[in-house]
Amino acid sequence: MSRKLQRVTAAGLALVSAFALVACGGSGSGDASRDDAKEITLTFSDDQNDAYKTIAKQYTKDTGVKVNIMEVPYADLSTKIANAAKANDLPDVARVPQVNPVWTDQLEDLTGIAEKHGAMKNLIKRNPEGKILTIASDMTAVGLFLNTSLFDKAGVAYPDPNGSWTWEEFIDAVKKVQAATGAKYGMVMDASSHRERSFLYQFGSKGVQQKSDGTWALDDKAKTALEFLKSIDDDRVMPKSVWASNEDPSALFKSGQVAAYYSGNWQIADFNKSITSFKWKSVIMPASPTRATNVGTNYMVALSGSGKKFLDWFYSRKNYTAFCVQGNYLPALNGITPKYANHQEDMQLYMDEIKKSDQAVLSHQVMTQLDLALKGSVLPSQDPMKEETVKYLSGEQDVDATIKNMNKLFTKYYKVEK
Repeated sequence: MSRKLQRVTAAGLALVSAFALVACGGSGSGDASRDDAKEITLTFSDDQNDAYKTIAKQYTKDTGVKVNIMEVPYADLSTKIANAAKANDLPDVARVPQVNPVWTDQLEDLTGIAEKHGAMKNLIKRNPEGKILTIASDMTAVGLFLNTSLFDKAGVAYPDPNGSWTWEEFIDAVKKVQAATGAKYGMVMDASSHRERSFLYQFGSKGVQQKSDGTWALDDKAKTALEFLKSIDDDRVMPKSVWASNEDPSALFKSGQVAAYYSGNWQIADFNKSITSFKWKSVIMPASPTRATNVGTNYMVALSGSGKKFLDWFYSRKNYTAFCVQGNYLPALNGITPKYANHQEDMQLYMDEIKKSDQAVLSHQVMTQLDLALKGSVLPSQDPMKEETVKYLSGEQDVDATIKNMNKLFTKYYKVEK
């Protein structure tokens, strides 16, 4: 294939793994010798709570297929698979952040597996031939953490999962916590376009959408959201250093001197181990007026019959539930209700937020990127939202110039290269 290697998008998501077969040689679904492999290699860059190692051992126990485990650094993953494609030695099954035009035509049709196991429709995108070539490995969702020790000390209430609050009410609450406890900041927010999108959605924006003339643009509600973000990025409510100079917001929250943290469910496993000096919990996010989160995912793909068999086994209810429980992953299948060993209430809140969010925007970002990739688009590694927002927050440009630049750059970013 003559297209150059696609620089895959991370979509805010931090976890990337790949399952690669090295024992049988050959490449792609046309190689029948790879349909009944007796040895596969599990390659990953991160394995939350050893969930992939455990599932690999279980696969060997259940099927007799030996699984060799090999770790590949995150930065090397896309190059490794692209080089394998050029060498005609692609893996059988992989967990990737995005599909790649270099090897998209080698992917197995997973339509039957997706339908059999109840893959969430919001995370499914068919290729131009109508086939499902990817299934989400798991989900991440944007969410809000509170330092409840500070809130309780200040006597400031916060809503339960069935309640609600607006962004204005939330900011008023964290200011009261600051005044009563001496907390350094009211909140921190990851400097990420993934988090920023959910923020826009909560103000009623539909995010970056394609217009009838083929261009991509934000709507008027996005301007309201951006103006509100600038009003709280003032070194009193929020530290300017997070967006301006990439100070670590997680470390700031874990210091105990911040009342709230706008991040996502992937923090729970770390917080469970690392936060011992105060109490914390996940709470519903503000809505002004829209209840919305933003989900991200990685994708499982099969490049041979053996890989397809593995995925059919992996997504069975018993195996996939066990995988989600051990890894503290949000399930990407319908009807899966993991019982997590720690912070079950927090994980359940995320699952409920996903169900109750505006479904029109819930997975819009990742599905737009997947759709374009399946059509052969070469997407840059980062979209322009964060960079332009930083310019706005720092005073380099006003809100109208920021939106104008985003619209122009997103139109270029989403251009399908043939």
